[in-house]
Amino acid sequence: RLNVVFGDDVSRRGSNFTIRKFSKVPMSIVQLIKYGTLDARIAAYLWMMLESGMSMFICGETASGKTTTLNAVTVFIRPTARIVSIEDTPELFVPHPNWINEVTRRSETQTSSIELFDLLKSALRQRPNYIIVGEIRSREGNVAFQAIQTGHPVISTFHAANMQKLIQRITGDPINIPPTYVDNLNLVMFQSNVKNPKTNQLQRRVTAVHEIIGMDPVEKTYNFIELFTWDPITDTHTFRGIGNSYLLEYKVAPMKRLVHKDFRKIYDELELRAYLMQRLVELSVEDYNEVYARISKIYENPYLTSMKVDDYSKKVIDKILRGA
Repeated sequence: RLNVVFGDDVSRRGSNFTIRKFSKVPMSIVQLIKYGTLDARIAAYLWMMLESGMSMFICGETASGKTTTLNAVTVFIRPTARIVSIEDTPELFVPHPNWINEVTRRSETQTSSIELFDLLKSALRQRPNYIIVGEIRSREGNVAFQAIQTGHPVISTFHAANMQKLIQRITGDPINIPPTYVDNLNLVMFQSNVKNPKTNQLQRRVTAVHEIIGMDPVEKTYNFIELFTWDPITDTHTFRGIGNSYLLEYKVAPMKRLVHKDFRKIYDELELRAYLMQRLVELSVEDYNEVYARISKIYENPYLTSMKVDDYSKKVIDKILRGA
């Protein structure tokens, strides 16, 4: 991506150029775990969310790594899914065979231009299992929430520093989401450039993961759970623990035919998937396409994720991860 400011009429110190280069092979979720952007448990949690059709925003400031993370987590979507991605600039790479990649078109005349808004409306007619929007900035956000409302899960990046700012932006101009629609968005992950306390260098970190529960119609406030947090002192991520995830217990567990009294089994599955992700790190399976191949193998053997973390399950998982 290239941005040029030419001459000294606008740029008083002369022309300047900003070039953003993108790798042909995206950074994988295993690399993000290795570099500390997030941990294996957060990755496992996102896997369970995307497998179950949850909608998610990845939020943060410019150059915080939102698109990199968005690209990395797409491997968690079911391999058989039909995915439509919509972007201004082609940055995404989705490994799934049934991926439709669409980009906007700029023109001198408004009638010839094709905007995100137009592509998103078109995507709803393409029977997608998932819609990925490179970045939501304007009125296309309203269509995105309508898509979620009609059963089409959406993943996107968004510029917002915290939950309050996110809600202010999506309910205000120009997006104007009705307040009662906000809880159609299931989870929000915040990412930022932070200073490492040990090295004093800037690093990308997932700083929080929030689950949106809903709106209190009386108080006019939104209820959400901060399920994962980042500790800047220790540079580690903290999970609130068993019994604290609304989405795992009330959205994902019923899809797996688990009654509420057996809700602990959903956390056993979370831990097993976290172990699996950590093993990929230990085995140095870092290539984006290789990670997708390993995850696809797990989808071919769905019984694996219903096992508990013990010596037997570890042996079975290791065999599949090594032999994929």
